[in-house]
Amino acid sequence: MRGTAGKWGAGAALAGLLVGCGGFEKSVYDIELNAEELSDVPFRCESGTEGHEGAWDLPVQQRWTITAGEYGDTLMQVPGLYRTRFHGDTGVSDDVPYELDGTRSSEGPFQFLAIDSADGEEGSFLFTHRFFIDGDSLEADRIQGFLETRTTSSDILTGEGSCSARVGFTGRRVKQ
Repeated sequence: MRGTAGKWGAGAALAGLLVGCGGFEKSVYDIELNAEELSDVPFRCESGTEGHEGAWDLPVQQRWTITAGEYGDTLMQVPGLYRTRFHGDTGVSDDVPYELDGTRSSEGPFQFLAIDSADGEEGSFLFTHRFFIDGDSLEADRIQGFLETRTTSSDILTGEGSCSARVGFTGRRVKQ
């Protein structure tokens, strides 16, 4: 009888850990991208080249939703126009949110990533899109960070290289 009760107790404790104990579930933020950076996005390459690549066609004000994943990870939904910006015409409406996989919800800083690749006649490309939140909680009243696009290319003429461009943001949590 004692052995059975002990097994039930251990099983209940394990189930509690797997299900979670009222931790992070969801946060919605009104985001404001840095308008100055957005109008002429700065970039930096591994080769030492730096400059500005012109404006990104993104609205300064947006709404992002962060939810808990199934296994302690996180998911972030941003406007669907990021899908178009990062991947071109995918046949999915910009009305459908673009979802990125994220790091764990229990400890910051937090990162959300989307990775894509393409092959062309000149070479191959790897695109990494990172949304970085610098903070200790996904339930903070205010957040800040940056979104970054890193392009790594490999071609016959120039070899391999990587450049990244980033735009900062701030956000205010929406009380629901």
